Amino acid sequence: MAAPKNNTNAEKYTLQNAEDIFKKAIELSKTKTDYIISGQKIKGYEYHFIGEVATSDELDTYTDVFLYLKNSFKECEELYNKLKNRLEANCFSDSKKGIIKEATAIMNLKSNYNWTDRQQTDVTTNGKEMNTAPIIKFVDSEDGD
Repeated sequence: MAAPKNNTNAEKYTLQNAEDIFKKAIELSKTKTDYIISGQKIKGYEYHFIGEVATSDELDTYTDVFLYLKNSFKECEELYNKLKNRLEANCFSDSKKGIIKEATAIMNLKSNYNWTDRQQTDVTTNGKEMNTAPIIKFVDSEDGD
């Protein structure tokens, strides 16, 4: 069913305003602020997650707008990746300073930036199941031992 005539609810993005939104978001991702950690003032980033930037007072939009715009305008893919990479670096950097609790940073990095726990890789069996049965060789001896 088509949208009714004079529909004002439909979103209308052009490449230009999509790029403007991304550029504003990237600038916001550079915003630093002061935090008080254990009585010391520490400079850190204000934004660590794409949802924080999207719902900021400056942009006041929805979290998935960046993904929507990236998918709508191929030209915005690089801007999307740049924004995600900056926010990922912000999160990691501020977790090392104690601004973000480690558990929160780990959850954010795993959920939003595809981080995973280290996994052991078997480099000896080429992916085949390892035979764990012990090899016992019986030898006949002439002296009976």
